[in-house]
Amino acid sequence: MKFKPMERFWEKHYQDDYLRGDEVHIGRDPIVQHLVYNAYKFRDKAAIIYYGTEITWMEFKKLVWRVAGGLQALGVKKGDRVYLGMQNCPQFLLSYFGAQSIGAVVVPGSPMFKSGELEYILNDSGAKVVIIEDGLYPIFESIREKVPSVEAVVVTSLAEYVPAEPTIPFPQGIVPENPSCEGAIQWNDFINAEPIKRLADLDLEDLAQLQYTSGTTGHPKGAMLVHRNILWKAVVYSYNKDKVDDIHLAALPLFHITGMACHMLGPVYEGGTIVIMARFDPLAALMAIDRYKVTNFVAITTMNIALINHPEVDNYDLSSWRCAWMGGAPLPSAVQQKYLDRGILLAEGYGMSETVATVCQTIPRWIKPGSIGFPFSGVDIRIVDPSDDTKDVPLGEEGELWIRDNSVAVGYWNRPEETAEAFPGDGWIKTGDIARIDEDGFVWLCGRLKELIKASGYSVFPAEVEEYLYKHPAIAECAVIGVPHDYRGEDVKAFVTLKPEWVGKITEDELVAWAREQMAVYKYPRTIEFRDSLPKSGTGKIMRKILREEEAARRSSE
Repeated sequence: MKFKPMERFWEKHYQDDYLRGDEVHIGRDPIVQHLVYNAYKFRDKAAIIYYGTEITWMEFKKLVWRVAGGLQALGVKKGDRVYLGMQNCPQFLLSYFGAQSIGAVVVPGSPMFKSGELEYILNDSGAKVVIIEDGLYPIFESIREKVPSVEAVVVTSLAEYVPAEPTIPFPQGIVPENPSCEGAIQWNDFINAEPIKRLADLDLEDLAQLQYTSGTTGHPKGAMLVHRNILWKAVVYSYNKDKVDDIHLAALPLFHITGMACHMLGPVYEGGTIVIMARFDPLAALMAIDRYKVTNFVAITTMNIALINHPEVDNYDLSSWRCAWMGGAPLPSAVQQKYLDRGILLAEGYGMSETVATVCQTIPRWIKPGSIGFPFSGVDIRIVDPSDDTKDVPLGEEGELWIRDNSVAVGYWNRPEETAEAFPGDGWIKTGDIARIDEDGFVWLCGRLKELIKASGYSVFPAEVEEYLYKHPAIAECAVIGVPHDYRGEDVKAFVTLKPEWVGKITEDELVAWAREQMAVYKYPRTIEFRDSLPKSGTGKIMRKILREEEAARRSSE
């Protein structure tokens, strides 16, 4: 069925929390233009706080224009791709908006990428310039000859803007000592270029970003986000009154679409303040909320649990924190109560890289634990019969969730067939998730059509992990599934058959250790189980469904 909340239902439950769809006017200016507006509007107000270093709105704008000038000096033009590989730091924001200032296309990447993953993203996107933290330079250097499109590399340190006496503890061990970055351009030299004088002429339908998301075919796909997509979601995340006074704690990774939308795009549109943490630490987060009177903090469920269960939580004033926004997995009811007892409202939601994060969300006053809530204003959803996508299923029945919104990407980079499959036209995207809508209008996720694994809030697809595992010479066949984990939501588990010459010469633990060096920490299999054979269909396809059933049966008998 196609679903939008009924008028009376909307007036009763939504009006204080969301803008009506017909009241949202995004205008014609891209998000980077709003950054410039806010520089003149707020001038000396803090736009960014990084462990005590404050960057005002006017300083923010000037630094962004210097980055833009640095990119121009390297030959970057409108439409060229610029890769960003950093943990949370001011340089990520400066580089993101600097690239967009001249019409370049931002390609955010995980700083957890290993050489194989980085090589693929750079080649697929055709990135011309790479901006990374210095600790990642050895990984890039190891593949430099394999990424011919890259013409220049800029390196920066996570400690670049950390003051001599940080106001909250800076994480230890994340900044290398005297890193060797021969052949790279240092950040301070990069931003000493002549700043731009004006923004590039940008249309809201111009490509702004390639947000890579894993796919069932193995390799990640670049979701093509235009300026309209990004601006629309920034507006949506600014729906509450008095957002100008909001203080956002950016501890969720900014390269990840959720952290980016909630704690970068929204605040830049509205003129709020962003308190950046390079890496999440529950005690440091408590200190930041107390010291800077944080009002907004979006996290994954594991972060919410770690923070509210911290033994020193009672030593900090959390009264400024209005709502705990969460996602990745349902928050246990006992943990929910701890937030409610402190007067902190709860909300959880659902979104994708292809929709610039959240499109469905609960409202703080009315939550059904486990539900993803209601569609945002302006969002249409369909629950489609998986066997016949011309039909919607009746209310209460399960089907594939389809979404239509101004934030839906325009397709996948250089993937016409997969674009045609996932984007059926008229603004819709097929999510690949099975869902249903109950009698109150709440949306519930019921399964994963594409066998997605949610590990610590990150999306992991079996085919991608399997592709990396097949690079080991010992592996004859493998299959990957998600298994339940109390803290991370799910863990990745691989079932492996060995080539005859390797039997008895390698252990499961040794293969896990090898995989850890090949893939990001959330992606590699935490458990590998050797099998003599893997279950297959009549056509020879490995049946992950049977492996999941066997694993569930084994766990239930323990």
